[in-house]
Amino acid sequence: MRRLKLTAAVLAAAMLVTTAMAALALASAQFKQTAKVTLTAKKEGASTGFKANLQSSDPGAPLEKPQGLKTLTITFPSKTKFNFKTKALTKCKANDTEIKAIAGKACPSKSKIGLGGATANGAPVFPKISESVTAFAGNNQILFLLAPKVLGGPGATLVLHGKVSANKITTEVPPIVVGGLTIVITGLELQIKSVGSGKTTWATAGKCVKGKFTVKSGFLYQTGEKLTLSSSSSCK
Repeated sequence: MRRLKLTAAVLAAAMLVTTAMAALALASAQFKQTAKVTLTAKKEGASTGFKANLQSSDPGAPLEKPQGLKTLTITFPSKTKFNFKTKALTKCKANDTEIKAIAGKACPSKSKIGLGGATANGAPVFPKISESVTAFAGNNQILFLLAPKVLGGPGATLVLHGKVSANKITTEVPPIVVGGLTIVITGLELQIKSVGSGKTTWATAGKCVKGKFTVKSGFLYQTGEKLTLSSSSSCK
């Protein structure tokens, strides 16, 4: 993994806040998590992509750093289907090291299914870090490549694996620690495109209930705390 470049002075400062970091174990009363995940399809059974906007903040926590996410589980409407065997896609078979080494170019162009951005809190050194996000289709999973938006700028390059099972996508988020400094991902905005049609459809929208597609976002934090949020979009 590419690491943040920290000077000796910065590392010293990071060591001074180790005690403060320990206090980050639990969220304060001001912790806030939002989640909006919507399908791009408007009709049940149609080819679909999805949009996701996830944000967390905690003004009451030390350094305003929210608790870190451990597992994110997105549950789409029942009967939503993902077909990674479709000829409309070429699966990326590169490993994480290969994907990170050349900014995702190790993955075929036809495996690229989405783009977006992420933010992270690396206070006290880097209170706000901006990263780009590129999504690739893998083997029954979506590979999310996160990389600094500015070449040589602050940030870490990593690959997250969104494993797909039936109508769920489960993504494990490892702790990010550099020189004793905890980096917490605080935001993600992502758009996954619809791919294929008819028999070549990659993602098929599930059940439309009372004019709505409902998506549940399940959060399991590094602290062990859990939270589930729902969002919806219109359909027929």
